[in-house]
Amino acid sequence: MESQTETHRKQKKWLRLLLFPLPLQGHVIPMLQLANLLYSKGFSITIIHTCFISSPKYPSKNPHFTFHSIPNGLSKSECSNADNLVSFISLLNANCAEPFRDCLVKLLSDVSDEPVAGLISDSTWKFTDSIAKSLQLPRFVLRTTNISSFLALAALPLLQEKGYLPKQESQEEKPVIELPPLKVKDIPVFKTQDQEGLHQTIAALVEQTKSCTGVIWNSFEELEHGSLTDFRYNFRVPIFPIGPLHKYFPNLSSMFSDWLRMVGTITKGVHGRDKRERTRCEMGTPTRSVGSHCGRRVLDSQWMELNIRELL
Repeated sequence: MESQTETHRKQKKWLRLLLFPLPLQGHVIPMLQLANLLYSKGFSITIIHTCFISSPKYPSKNPHFTFHSIPNGLSKSECSNADNLVSFISLLNANCAEPFRDCLVKLLSDVSDEPVAGLISDSTWKFTDSIAKSLQLPRFVLRTTNISSFLALAALPLLQEKGYLPKQESQEEKPVIELPPLKVKDIPVFKTQDQEGLHQTIAALVEQTKSCTGVIWNSFEELEHGSLTDFRYNFRVPIFPIGPLHKYFPNLSSMFSDWLRMVGTITKGVHGRDKRERTRCEMGTPTRSVGSHCGRRVLDSQWMELNIRELL
């Protein structure tokens, strides 16, 4: 007897979504959880991933997804020797744009598969906006952290102007009037020698969020109502606060343990230098997601599905 998922998939065979995660654990896991959630509602899923997190065994263990690997142009030593997370992400964005475009063009022209309905990209990939627009492909972004942290990032130039930055230890408990309920200690800080590059990365992140088809959040309305209200006012794009994603697939980390070990091995030089920085960057991982306090919350998946279909 056919499962309900397979029945849904046959009824909506034209709905194939492309997912493009950033190759860091705190970004990979939420994207895979989202992929499984969408698959369970009848969407066909193709995952585009960088070659240094690929594994010959990985697709065979997950026959319900289609995988396409792209080169990243980075050696293991380049990954390990990156100054910090900011420079590592900059290297990835510089090297992956053309391979990603080539892969996307090929997938869109493949008439043997279901037509591609849209792209869901990690918000840290800066080049996906212009490429998706050039190919007339709807582009959603997944924000793996909470809404409050994004608003803090977007406000960094203002916070610097107001004197909150650089941080002073004596001021850590001081409220940030412009971003309630945050305190100075909650303002995200990235240790990098390239401050100009950091500012450019954040500016690009904000602008591309404004221009996307919709933002998917690993958070939920009840937890961050005030921040969501602020986001809706400042960013006039559809939003889907459908988290916490790990509540729907709590065992996903163990399912993808081999892949995650490979990710950790290659990027340990970036993440291992500053544990506190790593913790800030992995706010969306299963072990730190605020969803552990809301296990009884149920996602209205049909509402989410209908809204995405309308936007596509």
